[in-house]
Amino acid sequence: MSIHQLRVVPRAGAPQHARLSSLAKALRRFRPEIRDGVAQLARRHVRLAELAQSFPALLAALAWPRAGFDARPAIRGVIAGVPLPALAERAGVPLWLRKVKPEMIVAPLPELPDSAFVRHRIVNHLPPQARYADHWLRGVADGNRWAHEDFALWCARAMAGKEVIYNFRLLALWAWFSGQPQTRGHALIAHRWTPDIKLNAATKAAKAWRDRVDLELHLGERTVDDLWYAPGEVDGYAFVPIRGALGVDAEAEAMRNCLRTYGENVATGFSRLWSVRKNDERVATLEIARLGNSPLPYIRQFKLAGNETPPVELWLAAHRWLHEQKLHVFTGPAIDWKKVCPPRAAWLAMWKPYWLAMRRVPDWLPLNPTRDTLFDL
Repeated sequence: MSIHQLRVVPRAGAPQHARLSSLAKALRRFRPEIRDGVAQLARRHVRLAELAQSFPALLAALAWPRAGFDARPAIRGVIAGVPLPALAERAGVPLWLRKVKPEMIVAPLPELPDSAFVRHRIVNHLPPQARYADHWLRGVADGNRWAHEDFALWCARAMAGKEVIYNFRLLALWAWFSGQPQTRGHALIAHRWTPDIKLNAATKAAKAWRDRVDLELHLGERTVDDLWYAPGEVDGYAFVPIRGALGVDAEAEAMRNCLRTYGENVATGFSRLWSVRKNDERVATLEIARLGNSPLPYIRQFKLAGNETPPVELWLAAHRWLHEQKLHVFTGPAIDWKKVCPPRAAWLAMWKPYWLAMRRVPDWLPLNPTRDTLFDL
C-alpha cells in the first residue's frame, strides 16, 4: 500500500511525511492474510488509520467483522471521534487487546472474554511470538465459550508457554462440571479442575473422568447376572465376578489399569470381567470375551497390577478354573460394533445440564452420539 493513499491530516508539529510513513509502517505489520482489508479501511479516514497504532485489534475487527456484526456504525463512530472504550464495546473487542501487536491479530476476531477479572490478568499471559497468536486467541475464546472465563484465563496461561492443548473440549467439559456439584458429571470427578492446576495433571484428570463417564453411561446401576461362568477357587486363587460399575471402578483403581473403559464390552455382552484374588488381596484382572463368530469364550486379557504379565502358575490356575466349568456356548450373532453407541437416555441425562447452561448443543457433543463421540473429545 502506498503511503500517499492515506488521507492524513498532519497534527501540529508533526511533519506530514513522517506521520504518513509511521502509519504505513504500522499497517504493514498486520498479517498478510488481513493486511489488504485493513489498509483499505484505513484509507477512508485518518482516525481509522490511526487505529493501526492505538488499537490494531479494533481496526482489524472493523475491516474483517465477524458474522452477524454490522461494522458500519462503529466505523462512523471512529470517524466522529467516539472514545475507544465505547467503540470497543460496540464492536465486541476487549480493551485488553490494545496491548496485542498487529502481527498477532487474527480476523475475524473470535468472541473473547472481557470482564474486569480477565482484563487485569490476561495481559500477563500473552503469546511470546506472533506464530502462536492464532492458536492462543482461539483457545482463549473457546475456553470461555465452552466452560467459563476462569478456564479461559487458565488456557491463556497454559498456551502462552507455546503449549498445544490437546483434548481441549474434554478439558472444557471437565472444568465446567468441576464447578457443578448438583450434576452427575460432577459426582464422577475424582480430581477437580482448579485455576492453578498444570496442563499435564489436568489432562490426566480429565481423561480419568472421561473413563468414569463412559463406564457410567454403559453400565450405570446395572448389575450383570449372566456371568457365563461360576465363581470359584483354584490353587489358592479366587475368581470373583465384577458385576457392575462400582466393581469395575474399584478394580481399576486398585489394579491401576484402564478397566473403566470396558463398560461397553460388558454391556454389549462382548466380555465378562473377573477379579483374581489370593487371601482376599487383588492379584490380577481377567477379561473373558467373544472371538468373532466363535461359539466359545476365550481369555482376551489377563494382567497383574499396572498391566504386568502374570506368572505361569496364575495362567494355569485360570485355565483350570475355566476347564472345570460347564461349557458356555454363544448362540446369538457376533456383535456389530458399527451399531453400538452409548445408551441415549443415559447420554441425554449426563449432558443435559451442560447443554442448558451453554444454551446450545455443540456438534462435538450431539444429542445422538456415536460409539466414538466421547473419546474424540
